[in-house]
Amino acid sequence: MTTMERPVPETSDPFPLRGGGGSLRQGGHESDLIRHEVMFEDRFTHLGDRQVFVGSGIPAPRLYIAFAVGGAILAALLLRTFWMQVGQGDMWRERADANRFRVDILPARRGILRDRNGAVLAENVPSFAVRMRRSDLPRDPEARTQTVATVARTVGVTSDDVLGTLNATGTEADEWVDVARDVAYERAVSLEVQLPGLSGVALVTTAKRRYPVSAGVPSLSHILGYVGVVSPEEFADRRASGYRRTDDIGKTGIELWEEEVIRGTPGERKIEVDAVGRPRAVVGDRAPEDGRDVTLSIDLSLQKAVETALRSGLKRAGVSRGSALLMDARDGSLLALVSLPSYDNNIFAGKVSSTAYAALLGNDDHPLFPRAWAGQVPSGSVIKPLIASAALAEGIITPNTTVHSTGGITVGPWFFPDWAPGGHGLTNVRKAIAWSVNTFFYYIGGGHDAFIGLGVDRLTKWMRAFGLGAKTGLDLPGEATGHVPSQEWKEKTKGERWYIGDTYNLSIGQGDLLVTPVQMARVTAAIANGGSLVVPHVVMSSSTADVQRLDASPLVFATVRQGMRETVTYGSGRRLNALSFPVAGKTGTAQWRSDKPNHAWFTGYAPANAPEVVVTVLLEEGGEGSSSAVPVAGEILQAWYTSQKK
Repeated sequence: MTTMERPVPETSDPFPLRGGGGSLRQGGHESDLIRHEVMFEDRFTHLGDRQVFVGSGIPAPRLYIAFAVGGAILAALLLRTFWMQVGQGDMWRERADANRFRVDILPARRGILRDRNGAVLAENVPSFAVRMRRSDLPRDPEARTQTVATVARTVGVTSDDVLGTLNATGTEADEWVDVARDVAYERAVSLEVQLPGLSGVALVTTAKRRYPVSAGVPSLSHILGYVGVVSPEEFADRRASGYRRTDDIGKTGIELWEEEVIRGTPGERKIEVDAVGRPRAVVGDRAPEDGRDVTLSIDLSLQKAVETALRSGLKRAGVSRGSALLMDARDGSLLALVSLPSYDNNIFAGKVSSTAYAALLGNDDHPLFPRAWAGQVPSGSVIKPLIASAALAEGIITPNTTVHSTGGITVGPWFFPDWAPGGHGLTNVRKAIAWSVNTFFYYIGGGHDAFIGLGVDRLTKWMRAFGLGAKTGLDLPGEATGHVPSQEWKEKTKGERWYIGDTYNLSIGQGDLLVTPVQMARVTAAIANGGSLVVPHVVMSSSTADVQRLDASPLVFATVRQGMRETVTYGSGRRLNALSFPVAGKTGTAQWRSDKPNHAWFTGYAPANAPEVVVTVLLEEGGEGSSSAVPVAGEILQAWYTSQKK
């Protein structure tokens, strides 16, 4: 057979036509047979007696590899499915539940603040707030923008205001954020109507703080403080304690100091929501625990009386800044604590007016500043009872020691004057206190000629023993420490050595000595009560655990009290002798700048024979203490005495 010959199988056609009897008889044409053979020519080729398929098949090794790869992929998918269902089941279940459920915080009622007689000083009133949650807002940018614009327009703010609050640092996408607070009733109703078409938006009834008497007695604002929404920084610090971005927090005053007590513990409500975050059913809740009420030692009627007296005194002196306080000399509880000028803390409740806030910040008299415990000024002569106590306790003088006052003392080329040009003649410690004789205190403080004084080290030791140069422990934020200068401090800070003139200035409350009115009231109370250094406080407390005893004999304080009583009977504070009950005290005039008027001081106690209360008054740049501060103290003490008779 040549290569062009077509082999003819000896057997019958391997693919006979069915129904044709095995041959091509239809038509009887040879062409049919040819077409039949051609049709199969590409399928078979005959090699000897064997028939094989044309083309190459899949080799067995490759087939095995393909099956192995497919099996591996299938096994991987099965393992992944198993891991997601079993190993990570809890995680995916939590994520699903997070989409299905929402946990809303149920705020606790903030504790009420009351005065010692039960008068309400801070309370809670209903208010509307608009909240938004980024995770529930529309995904489409245009729809999201429209939602924000609708909310802003309805509640009366700008879209930038809403977005600025919503995207503030520290906010999470799944947290509710208050984008508008203290919303007016009409606007709240308008928004409520539109809520079904606004995903990620909620209108809630909250509580805002109200201070019912602060408008009439604004000096309470420094004591009470105010609350405001948690700032991003506060949120970062307190998030672990359960705070949310929608929470209020105390910013100043008692609201801040007692935050943990009056805040309470928020509750939770678990809600099932639909795909766009709208509530469908309440699944469960945990009730909040309300904050505890706090009773202050402040007497509202006396607070008002002290504020009125100080305001009148400032007006008479032609000045605008001052402070006054009334404190129980026996335990340190403050009955009144006034700083002027002041402000109405109600402006910070709810929506804060940016105009009103800017006016407070721009006021040169700084009405937000609590001068009574944060203001630091030279003490002037009100420090002299402390100096006298130190000299008696150290044995520098006795109750009968006298110094001849001729108008001042001379040390080398320097002259240190008395306030009376001709001096006061022979002066003992009682007269020195009553008439504020500088010469006597120059002697006992720094010494002169052969007389050995306390010296700077013992002076500063006793000042610190009386609590100067440190916080008193007052339960209000922002208390200043004051400053007690020393040799080391001056050399380190000013690069100068300590001179005898520095000691003389320190002995009469001048130079670099700085005190607060609360510190001076504490010093006065320690002398009045016989040496107990009480802790001033505004929260009612009977604890005396922190009270320290000064290391001085009863005779020391009895002698100083006699001098303070003589201040009123015939000395610089004799205007107070007109009162119907005995008063003791000390006037002070503190120089602080050569181009500014002096500060006017008075500190004292009553009744003089059985001290109950301490009164301390400071009129900044008020001039002479005897003429400016004493009348204010008289009005305050009369108000206290009248209240005791009711």
